[in-house]
Amino acid sequence: MPSFIIGIGGGSASGKSTIAEALCKLLSPLRVEIINQDRYFRASDRLPTHTSPNGARVWPDHNHPDSFDFQSLCRDLRRARDGSADAIVVEGILVLHDPELRDLMHLKLFVHADPDERIVRRIRRNLSRGWRLDDISDFYLDSVRRRHRDFCEPTRAHADLVIPGGRDDREETDRLLAEVCASVHAALRTAPSPSHPQQSRHHHAKDIR
Repeated sequence: MPSFIIGIGGGSASGKSTIAEALCKLLSPLRVEIINQDRYFRASDRLPTHTSPNGARVWPDHNHPDSFDFQSLCRDLRRARDGSADAIVVEGILVLHDPELRDLMHLKLFVHADPDERIVRRIRRNLSRGWRLDDISDFYLDSVRRRHRDFCEPTRAHADLVIPGGRDDREETDRLLAEVCASVHAALRTAPSPSHPQQSRHHHAKDIR
């Protein structure tokens, strides 16, 4: 049986990777593979660029659809779905943007977190990677928030389910992740683990920010 494919889109630092990892644990002992869209960034010399509104800086436009090789992602996903995984999770800011990629998905999720929480997460993450605070702030204000509005947020309309990714939404996130797991088991005709409800609460408290 081909793999059940779940797409997880949403803004930068909304919690997509955390949700994907939580689903892997909650779906155990099913075999789940995660494909991260970031693996399909084009080479640096082929990335589009974005000029700040005041013309002061030119940034690589990582949040633009043209930054991604959707053709290769679709090809690899088709190959993977006939492999050994029971389910495949494809996650990234624009995985719900491309119609061909969406058509390969059985379930499409959009992770929502408020902008203030996402920028705090980006600041913490990029500081840990050695970025300067001024550069983090300028890049977010010049490019990230604009591209989120232009390209990411509109993909929410393609989602079958919107998952809250905020730190204050844990109970609702748990409930919706349980629904997702039930859908996967129903489609694959498998039985959830008897400890599934306890697993949901435990993994969410530990993993969902």
